[in-house]
Amino acid sequence: MRFVSLPKAELHCHLDGSLPPVLLQRLCEKAGVELPKEEADFLRKIQAARDCQSLAEYLKAFDLPLASLVTEDAFFQAAKETARDAAAEGIRYLELRFAPLLSVRDDFPAEAIIEAAAAGLADAKKETGIEGGLLLCGMRHFTEKQNLTTLELADRYLGKGVCGLDIAGDEAAFPNERFMPYFKEALKRNLPLTIHAGECGRRENIALAARAGARRIGHGIAMKEDPALMDELARRQIGVELCPSSNIQTKAVSSWEEYPFRTFFDKGVLVSVNTDNRTVTNTTVTQELEILYQHCGMRETEAGTLMEYAMETAFAEPSVKEKILQEIRSWRDEIE
Repeated sequence: MRFVSLPKAELHCHLDGSLPPVLLQRLCEKAGVELPKEEADFLRKIQAARDCQSLAEYLKAFDLPLASLVTEDAFFQAAKETARDAAAEGIRYLELRFAPLLSVRDDFPAEAIIEAAAAGLADAKKETGIEGGLLLCGMRHFTEKQNLTTLELADRYLGKGVCGLDIAGDEAAFPNERFMPYFKEALKRNLPLTIHAGECGRRENIALAARAGARRIGHGIAMKEDPALMDELARRQIGVELCPSSNIQTKAVSSWEEYPFRTFFDKGVLVSVNTDNRTVTNTTVTQELEILYQHCGMRETEAGTLMEYAMETAFAEPSVKEKILQEIRSWRDEIE
């Protein structure tokens, strides 16, 4: 595969959708979660089909991971092994996102969850050298109080394993107008903010996210028919986290012929390429780059540009950005 040696960065990777299957099986057994006896049946439960028919069908694959993440050790192992697998495919920088409040219990506070995941990521760095951080997700179906709790946690742990804040969930039912106080508070505290927007076909969510101070947009597919909005994001250097295979599976886009990578890229939008969910979509960043090359008109050298865009819009320390950008540029120099 032509992009194996490229130093890569991934900005949009959900922890609960990316647990390595062997680890997930082990965590489920420890948590007393009943599993199918046959491996093929187990994989069907945790991987969305290539011909997945909807986002609702896609989300069913999260049931087992969420049921398995019930202890500090589970979160530690989840972050560590997901990052270690990413490092094995050449990921040099990784942002892992998850919603800690989805796993909170009276005897399992959010602080313990975040600290365990941060420790796992730090352990992966010691073993492999991979850099990265955690993005804490508010959820659209949560109460305002719950989401502000997540924001407070992101603020408290910023620079201590956490690198930013997100909001995820059902855009159609809970549009961005509802969350402007959340975005405003993040901006007030100077919290790096990425917002899931435009996956559901509503480009207004993207415009609102950009105007609310988002430094990056998760997916952004819905602006493919809006040149002015693309121009605005390009001018303001707001990153767009594309997740090609996932977007096809969830029907954000119906075919590769309609996939807007080339349109966004040619407009100067700072697009990155991501898995969304390594296990649920059964993919890697290397595979996603190959797909863009085969189906979406990406040129080989442009893969390096995508990784540069990823690092330029990453929520990383300047020294980390520059180190990895130098590695990417060296790769480009070798193939040009």
